[in-house]
Amino acid sequence: MSADEAQAAAIAGRVRAQYERFPYPHGEARISDDVLTGREFPRGCPKREFALYWPTLPERDELDILVAGCGSNQAAILGATQPNARIVAIDISAASIVRSEALARAHGVANVTHLHKSLLEAGDLGRDFDYIVSSGVLHHLPNTDAGFRALRGVLRPMGSMLIMLYGRYGRDGVYLFQDLFRRLGVTPETATADDLRHVADLVKNAPATHPITLRRAYFGDPSEAEIVDLFLHPRDVAYTVPEIYDTLARTGLALQAWYYRAHYSPRCTPLVDHPFYERIERLPERERFAIGELYRAAVHQHFFVACRDDRPRATYVPDFADDKLFALVPQLRPSFVAEPRPDGQPGLRCRLGGHLFKILQLNFDPIQSRVISLIDGRRSVGAIAGELQDLGDAATVRAYLRGLIEDLWEFDFVFLRFPG
Repeated sequence: MSADEAQAAAIAGRVRAQYERFPYPHGEARISDDVLTGREFPRGCPKREFALYWPTLPERDELDILVAGCGSNQAAILGATQPNARIVAIDISAASIVRSEALARAHGVANVTHLHKSLLEAGDLGRDFDYIVSSGVLHHLPNTDAGFRALRGVLRPMGSMLIMLYGRYGRDGVYLFQDLFRRLGVTPETATADDLRHVADLVKNAPATHPITLRRAYFGDPSEAEIVDLFLHPRDVAYTVPEIYDTLARTGLALQAWYYRAHYSPRCTPLVDHPFYERIERLPERERFAIGELYRAAVHQHFFVACRDDRPRATYVPDFADDKLFALVPQLRPSFVAEPRPDGQPGLRCRLGGHLFKILQLNFDPIQSRVISLIDGRRSVGAIAGELQDLGDAATVRAYLRGLIEDLWEFDFVFLRFPG
């Protein structure tokens, strides 16, 4: 075994030991009634957000799903919300597998097969998948590229993966404290209950000048397992937008979509009114998103959809060319909320539950609000235009809709379905 291989094995062993001692998330005793009754879904659940992954295909729920790094509850919750799916859940922590199996049994979730296995061993499963979810796992591997390649190897040609990687800029305060506790010798292997209380106290009472104070709302009031995962983890690599693009390119994958596009889009920031904006708009999409991330400097978790690099882009990228735009079918995202404007003016205040940035609550005038009322997941943009003939000639209405539909998509208010 080479020195690099020995170091990787040592890191993997420490990560495994941490999750055996501190299963993550902290074991849920039950699945919430909101999930069981269909009022609430896990982020990105295909049953609720199918069009995010397969905008050219009719909806179906008999999917083959891999939960790569299931932790103590993710697979059981997904199984409860996707009862017709065939789910395989793997994790390096035997303790997490035991907890997840118990949770599934307690709620009669019978469509999940649990296996005590590393994500890097996904190829040993001997099967492939329509959908893979891996949240907060890949950035803890000794070799993240190897993890992506392992998942790519079991992803079907038209498959999609929902991935979460840590974001570098929004976690700056976390890394300062990680270094501090590392210098004190506080580790997942040795930390006592008193140590963890002292860690929590020190973080909670950080000075006003510390970045963690600015980010307080992102990290909440962590449990013991969360304290260890945040501040004591032996392997924790964060990514910028360009690094995500580069990692996917190296591993045979492509960025299909950001789960929240508006978190990265300069069009959804005050930059849109800056003299530099015209220059920004001329840049490739990758560079625009990098600028959006640098400007906000607050994304602590990147949620994105990846697919194989040989999947045709026309199956997931909408075409806004003149004729094709009007064939698109907008569908309001499930977490879209429309309510009366707080300023008392006619129209709607619209927002998306789950968005990190409050600036993405927008006021719409009566005409814009009328368009939103016509978005039912069945009408095409062309059909909506036909409902607005009283607003002017066809060319004027189509031009108006072009800008509005693109804005609704950019701000994450709609998915866009389109012909295969």
